[in-house]
Amino acid sequence: MFLLSYHLDAAHLVVELGEVVDLDNEAAIEREIVRLLPCCGPRTIIVDIQTPLLTPLALGVLLRVRGQAGERGISMAVVAGYDKAREILSAAGLHRVLRVAATFPGAELRSRGCRPEPEASRNAGPGARRSVTPAAGASPRPRGPYADTSRPRIPGKR
Repeated sequence: MFLLSYHLDAAHLVVELGEVVDLDNEAAIEREIVRLLPCCGPRTIIVDIQTPLLTPLALGVLLRVRGQAGERGISMAVVAGYDKAREILSAAGLHRVLRVAATFPGAELRSRGCRPEPEASRNAGPGARRSVTPAAGASPRPRGPYADTSRPRIPGKR
């Protein structure tokens, strides 16, 4: 098994995962990615998923590789260009754990622990203020340690 890998810059190593992970190639793909983990040099590995189909085996490989990278002090991020792949990662609850991004610049930010900016703040110009507008007609929700959230709420009644 041979996975294409290259250096994005001095700090980022990219490994392309271009095929669906199944029982036949799971072990070989994991061995290849672990073999590519640097012992010195780049401190970040970015796995570029180039297939829309992510199997449970692929999720397991990504998690195991992340664990081994963490043991070596290497951070890991995942680029999932396909919406379906990002949906699968999000549905599995791995979006934050694997630092998933749609693009390489997003993966670079995620690998450093930065969170991507919300869409509204990206469209606003530099120096623009960000504010949250309250929902019209929103009723105050009970807060605090004594707020009873176990009782069903009937609309219009308090």
